[in-house]
Amino acid sequence: MKRLLAIGISILLLSSCNPAKESVEVETTNSIGTYQELYIPKFARVVNDGTSRNSTGNVFIRYGISRGGSAIEVYPGSTYEPDLPDKLQKGYVMKVVLEEVNRHAEKPLLIDKKTTSNLEEASVKIPDEPGKLYRYTLKVYDKDGNLKDTRYDPLYTTFETYNMALKIMKDQYKPNEQVTFIVENWGPNHLSYGTNWNLYKQEKDKWVEVKRQPQNDGFLGPALIHTAWSMTYLDIEDESTLLTPGSHNSELLTGYTLTKGTYKLALNAGSAKHKYVLEDTFIVK
Repeated sequence: MKRLLAIGISILLLSSCNPAKESVEVETTNSIGTYQELYIPKFARVVNDGTSRNSTGNVFIRYGISRGGSAIEVYPGSTYEPDLPDKLQKGYVMKVVLEEVNRHAEKPLLIDKKTTSNLEEASVKIPDEPGKLYRYTLKVYDKDGNLKDTRYDPLYTTFETYNMALKIMKDQYKPNEQVTFIVENWGPNHLSYGTNWNLYKQEKDKWVEVKRQPQNDGFLGPALIHTAWSMTYLDIEDESTLLTPGSHNSELLTGYTLTKGTYKLALNAGSAKHKYVLEDTFIVK
């Protein structure tokens, strides 16, 4: 069974994410991109505040768990399918508007607009442009034209660049000492990283893969991810761990017998469509 686990942890700045460590004279790539200003959560709050001020709860759940408070990441060129009630009351119609906006949810540019009583027609096509912010608006009216409910969804399209880092916590370990490493998502995209990582040991001028003993970590349960596109897009391997923007996760390097020598850890990160390899090194002596 595939798993995609959500990690919601505060930001940890990796101040020493250099391409190579001084203590290990081998070239590695332990970071992609740079640390990002996370303005999208502020954008989401502005849009969601509009829902809080204008929603009546007559049609939409005002504070439903499935809505969350985050902006919804959508892939460029995809179709946004909002979570909606099963049906509208007889005689009700819904006005749907999609607008491109700036980070303050201002200066709207109309992308799509329609009126319908069929909830299946509430979906909208997202422009095929990365790194854009959108406000998706739903307004429901009764047969007499009275406004019954309002909802605003903050959307953003996946950015072209991923920004992430891998950091082994110590340069040097003792034989069979527990090795800990951190994977960090600098944002603004969601990303996943594989749990089937690879460990190599330096033998003269070659890297030789170290065999990992079988693991039985168990399944910790599904994650609730507020996204209009399938989680399988993020699932970089059969088993992947999700990192939300601005979060990090700490892992134990388990399943290996470590003897004296120089080691390199490599893991896949990004998404199924945008895959990167992060590497970092350490010494056992």
